[in-house]
Amino acid sequence: MNAAELLRHRLATAAPWLAAARERVAQAIACGRLAHALLLQGQSGLGKAALADWIARLALCETPGAGPCGTCTSCRLHEAGTHPDLRRVGIAEDKKLVAVDDIRELIAALTLKSYRGGRKVAIIDPADAMNASGANALLKTLEEPSAGTLLVLTVSRPERLPATIASRCQRIKLARPERAAALAWLGVLDPVTDWQGPLALANGAPVGALALAAAGAAELEREMAELPGILSRPDADVVALAERCQQQLPAERLRWIENWVTERIRRGLTAVVAGHTTVTPGLPATARRRHIQGLYRILDEARDGQGALLRGSANVALLFEHLLWTLARELRSVRAERARG
Repeated sequence: MNAAELLRHRLATAAPWLAAARERVAQAIACGRLAHALLLQGQSGLGKAALADWIARLALCETPGAGPCGTCTSCRLHEAGTHPDLRRVGIAEDKKLVAVDDIRELIAALTLKSYRGGRKVAIIDPADAMNASGANALLKTLEEPSAGTLLVLTVSRPERLPATIASRCQRIKLARPERAAALAWLGVLDPVTDWQGPLALANGAPVGALALAAAGAAELEREMAELPGILSRPDADVVALAERCQQQLPAERLRWIENWVTERIRRGLTAVVAGHTTVTPGLPATARRRHIQGLYRILDEARDGQGALLRGSANVALLFEHLLWTLARELRSVRAERARG
């Protein structure tokens, strides 16, 4: 088993935040009450795809228990990636959405008899990337599934999935683990890496933190940590900085700005209440309050930007230019206030 397979196997079988979902599905199979369609719902980076794969393996297992047996012919076929009754549909490398032709091909395959005389399982990951035509094509299969068919859909943005699809599935909602539990799990996988930054950038999702670490989150952290200092200078090339931000991990950079601004607001409010000046030294109380108000506006803009990215409706270059200019003006005003003081 290579490193990627080992990670997926460990995640699907042992991730503590997935335990309740695994138990729920195993009990349904044991009692003969497994729904014909499951909707795995939760934010990105929780391991929904790995859980969907685990569910498929358990549903196809010839001697299922609390988990797939791992030794039957079906489990061995699944392990080899050659099980004839398991199909997966996702986003092709050169596409942004799940192709409607792939959905139609999947539907046609599900009308056939099982090759091994058991269930037929299909995974659609991510289902919220289907367009209207793909969702409409799938609807009839959800309404009138053939015998022994199990559909497993994953979704990070449930608002993008038509209600007609969601209402015909049994929802399994996945919650992100507590921060301490996530850090502990990541620390067992890799005790050398400092997981604080990647986990924050992944909005608390452990699998997302793993992906970000592999994509260079440490370098992004170092780069973004320099950003406030650069923006506070009058000679900063904001347009170039915005271009850099929109080209690599834009959502994570927006989250970094959100986290940085949130922490600065928290510290600033504490300072105002307590009468401290260590957070924004050199600023009178009225200027500190104006600074906090400005930070709240930047926070709203960063959050709105993340929402626009998720919806696919953002002009990313303009988004970052406006946000960084707003942040630069705020930081420079603080610098000017200090100089006057």
